[in-house]
Amino acid sequence: MVRYGYIGLGMMGSAMVEHLIGTGAVVTVFDIDRGAVDRTVELGGVGASSAAEVAAASDVVSICVPAAHHIEAVLSSAGGVVDGAHEGLALLIHSTVHPDTVTQARSLVADWGVDLFDACVAGGERLARLGRQMVLAGGFDEMSGAVRGLLDIYAETIINAGKVGSGAALKIAVNVMTYSQFAAAAVAHDLLKANGVEPGAVLDTWRHLGMLGTLTEQYSALLGVPSEHITGA
Repeated sequence: MVRYGYIGLGMMGSAMVEHLIGTGAVVTVFDIDRGAVDRTVELGGVGASSAAEVAAASDVVSICVPAAHHIEAVLSSAGGVVDGAHEGLALLIHSTVHPDTVTQARSLVADWGVDLFDACVAGGERLARLGRQMVLAGGFDEMSGAVRGLLDIYAETIINAGKVGSGAALKIAVNVMTYSQFAAAAVAHDLLKANGVEPGAVLDTWRHLGMLGTLTEQYSALLGVPSEHITGA
């Protein structure tokens, strides 16, 4: 049986781990938030006290942390993957980071006999919990059967983006297109309101033309919500 590890139990990480545990897999987990680890243990995960412990206990480790410097810390700091690395270990970077972060990390861990790939995720927490998200994979052709098998558990759709780092590039490109749509929706909303037009009219028009995406429609619904009702506004 393949032994899985997961480092980073935020919104996406916890959802992915919940689904993985639900398949009957053995998953060793770590997060700096001990409460997140304890909640995962309650679901059937195995708690670890460090990234090193996760690495030592696993064949494939997923890393889902917020930024590049967090990846560096997970890999190289005291108690990091470096202290638990072993021949044949494979790492998956799910974080949305620059492609250079992925390729530099891969060069680093290669000296430890470890392989590393980017497997960026898209679709959100709900689909991740159902195992129906999308994975944008860099280095897919080089992945072992164990790594590909894990991606099959995580995702309904896997995109082979190309060489290592390509998955990260594709995720950023998708985000750029998504956020551009959000910005355009906000500008259109303000233009229509200023001219006495019901903002919903632009959605009806887009829908009729076949140009309205589900994500943009969901976001547009927030534009009419008063700011006092939006947390963090």
